[in-house]
Amino acid sequence: MSRPLENRMRPTCRGFAAALASWILLALAPHAALAAAGETGFASLKLGVGARPMGLGSAYVALVDDPTATYWNPAGLAAVRSTQITAMHNEWIQDFRQEYAAVGAPLGKGALGFAFTGFYTSELEGRDQVGNVTHNFGFNDITMTAGYGRSLAPGLDAGLALRYLREMIDDQSAATFAADLGARYRVKETGLSFGAAAQNFGGKPKLVDESFKLPATLRLGAAWSRPIVALHSTGTLTTEIRKARAEDARFHVGGELSYKDRLALRVGGKFGYDAEDVSFGIGLTQSKLRFDYALVPLSSDLGTAHFFSLTARL
Repeated sequence: MSRPLENRMRPTCRGFAAALASWILLALAPHAALAAAGETGFASLKLGVGARPMGLGSAYVALVDDPTATYWNPAGLAAVRSTQITAMHNEWIQDFRQEYAAVGAPLGKGALGFAFTGFYTSELEGRDQVGNVTHNFGFNDITMTAGYGRSLAPGLDAGLALRYLREMIDDQSAATFAADLGARYRVKETGLSFGAAAQNFGGKPKLVDESFKLPATLRLGAAWSRPIVALHSTGTLTTEIRKARAEDARFHVGGELSYKDRLALRVGGKFGYDAEDVSFGIGLTQSKLRFDYALVPLSSDLGTAHFFSLTARL
């Protein structure tokens, strides 16, 4: 949500608008973005999805191979060879919650994906100019995405995603459409892959009578996976550079050790953020089900975010 909106909304919403912008931007954006907060909206688009990528420090653009590709890089849908369903719940800060559900299924020479994201809270108080509580109200962001990824050449995948966005505060709302483009190249028999995605390019939604821009984002990354025979495991390193509108470029890194494809331990790091710097995760796989959990501590007394996700292969 953009800072100019705080002055345009009716008095009962102004206090919440300011607090919401501060909470979201402090946790998601570097200090430089706070100074330019009025330039973009839908800050919840900067929240990642899936407990596995969140445990890896959000360095996932070159690694994604499941339905969360609808968020990270639509080219990753090309790796979906059977129908998969992913569901995630995120216990975020200040009573905010995030829900995510996605499905990916083979179609033709590629795979089609659909996803729904909801970011919301309902425990908010509207106050008048002297601080008296006037009523309770809620906030929610809803995102619906459809994407398709396919192989263009040996090792080279590409994808496109289209997204509908709606943000609502009390009884005021804004909506628009956006698109993502992605590509990934896997170097044969080396375990090395490269990925790139251009995200959130679209219209200028309007809340009340104020228009604002989406947080258009560019991601570039690389990942490397190799078997560790002595440990009966596979080790993965992944990195990513992320550049969002009104922000400096930021660096993400993650590592995963997967034992017999049953137990995975993860750690990640983010560099250049005020409120986030490290994350931890675990994954448990049994037959066609995978459970993932990620813990993301937040500084500035914001608390800790907990991500839970379950992926089923049908």
